[in-house]
Amino acid sequence: MSAERSSGAPAPSPDRSRERLAPRVLVSLGLILLASMVAQSFGRFTYPVLLKAINDDVLGSLARAGSLGTVSLAAYLTGTGLVSWLSTRIEPATLIKVGLTVSTAGLAVLATASGFGTLAIGLFVAGLGSAAVWVPAPGLAASLVGPARGGFAIGLVGSGIGLGIFVVGPLTNAVRAGAGVGAWRPVYVIEAAVALTVTVLVALLVRGPAAARSGPAPARVPTTVIRQVPGWTYLLGAFALFGAGYSLFFYFFVTQLQDAGWSASSTNNVASLLGLSSVFGGVAFGRLSDRFGRPRLMVVGFVIMASAPLLALTASPVPVLLAAIGFGLSVSGTPTAIGAVVADHLQGRAFGAAFGSLTFVFGAAQLAGPQIAGIIADRADSFVPAFVAASVLSLGGACCSWRLGAAGRRGTAGELAGAGRLADRPGDLGGAAATLRADKGVEQ
Repeated sequence: MSAERSSGAPAPSPDRSRERLAPRVLVSLGLILLASMVAQSFGRFTYPVLLKAINDDVLGSLARAGSLGTVSLAAYLTGTGLVSWLSTRIEPATLIKVGLTVSTAGLAVLATASGFGTLAIGLFVAGLGSAAVWVPAPGLAASLVGPARGGFAIGLVGSGIGLGIFVVGPLTNAVRAGAGVGAWRPVYVIEAAVALTVTVLVALLVRGPAAARSGPAPARVPTTVIRQVPGWTYLLGAFALFGAGYSLFFYFFVTQLQDAGWSASSTNNVASLLGLSSVFGGVAFGRLSDRFGRPRLMVVGFVIMASAPLLALTASPVPVLLAAIGFGLSVSGTPTAIGAVVADHLQGRAFGAAFGSLTFVFGAAQLAGPQIAGIIADRADSFVPAFVAASVLSLGGACCSWRLGAAGRRGTAGELAGAGRLADRPGDLGGAAATLRADKGVEQ
């Protein structure tokens, strides 16, 4: 295993990396993928696609539309903080089931919303549920397959988000073909029905790793467990910059194209292309990060992400398509690599607590993005300042990722040096190794 990939993480067994996954594991991964689709794509990312129709129907102001986007982000932030705390006490599979139930309820409210107030309630409830699903999902997926394929598993379940975004565009076009060009509530009705089905299947079939269920109850995990990941400050910085840059661009990408003269059906297709790209982005970045290192793939993701807003501002077909593809790849691939960094060092409840802390910072950083972008659009009649700022912030994320790789290499060198000193004192090896395992906070 490369030093850059996972400082201090044990090297995977070559034999285990070639084993076929058991059918139960494959079913669980597929259902966690669908849970991510319901909680994130349906619960949070359908709104930007329907934003213009909702705005024309009941809001009448991009600033108010941006406020609703902020409501969703605030709910996600609140949910992330709550789930980070609950992750120290509740198993990941249980949290995912609760989150799906809450997400389904939020979608049901959105399907019947008649104004700003009910829209805000639905988005808030759905945002809470999305946090309860997504915070524990990557760690549960990685624990089901082992460290050799952890990045791949995280990317696979994360691809459910892209799958949902991909589905929303054609679904919206199909609904409007029968219900009218401004229809948006029937989209949420269909999504709520799908969410209910996924919730039932996950409740019946998804379990945690067998070893964790049969072993003794794990010790309580400290909320500061993120500090056990080498370079954790750079990791926090990278995810914060990702959240800020992503929110300034993503929530108004479709609206910006429509203001530039693109038709609603064309922009829905662009959104679907973005979603399709993100399906492959998570899996590709996860697998490549297993081989070449997490920080390197994070740098690549941030650079691609920085180019997307600038390409979109041209409003020309080829650059816009490249922006959608590139942003889709990076918006799923970069968080996959970030989650894999944590999974290299922490598992089970420890992963949930650490990834929850990361996601809380991400949520806080993106909280004001839609509101700021909406105000700019109303006052300046342009998305240029917000989109340029999104590119600059993404380049800052690339710098943090580069520094994370350097910190990982230093951490590995330090651990190798420490192992050499322990080898000179065999009598102390057992106790020191036990202490190191405890400090890592890994639950077996």
